[in-house]
Amino acid sequence: MRATCERPALLGPADLAPLRTVAGDAAIDYALVAGGFHFINRIADLLHVDAEVLPDGLRRVELLRRASVRLMSFMFSRVIDLGNRAIGDSWEDALARIAPRLSALGPPAELLAPLRSCPRAVEVVASALEERDERSSLDRSTIARVHGAVEAALPRSPADVAGFHARPDDPVQAFAFVGTRYAQRTTPGMIDALRRAGHDDIGILDLAIAIADANQWARTHRLLGLEPRIFYVDT
Repeated sequence: MRATCERPALLGPADLAPLRTVAGDAAIDYALVAGGFHFINRIADLLHVDAEVLPDGLRRVELLRRASVRLMSFMFSRVIDLGNRAIGDSWEDALARIAPRLSALGPPAELLAPLRSCPRAVEVVASALEERDERSSLDRSTIARVHGAVEAALPRSPADVAGFHARPDDPVQAFAFVGTRYAQRTTPGMIDALRRAGHDDIGILDLAIAIADANQWARTHRLLGLEPRIFYVDT
């Protein structure tokens, strides 16, 4: 949906309503897919992962093209868990998995009430929380800074995703700002600034993932009417 790119800060359940009239509760899946595209595309753009590892002249060779796709898949598999996840059969199963991570925020059944008709959506949220809490090398304060920077940078109009805008001086916040507005504009200088600030290659990768996570969730929770605090980390 164009609105998820041009004005994500203003999204709400009403933006999903027309799709619900056609697809019913399957509209939840569409919202998750839209969020997923914002996640994976940002990682690729922030880190300048080319869609093709081959030079243009060699892409006509089918065998080489297939080999390049396998290579890129292998590279992503080293940093992102691409394995199939077990999906519970019921709302109760999904709540049981996620409850330990949400109990401090309130009753999970109330926090996730908009997803009651789609338990697998709860499983998606649970998997995202597990990835963030158990696999990221970033500390909670850095993740919180990323979330705050992404939320502040979310576009409110097409003008926010075009042209040039002043970005924060802090290298992490600048990375999040550009990653939210126009991730393809990340420069080597921005990456160098992150390194000077003490982030190694794994840390920079995890920053990109955190920015992608925050952008995905910013759109998903607005479209589905979920509590932002389910995923956001506060300082």
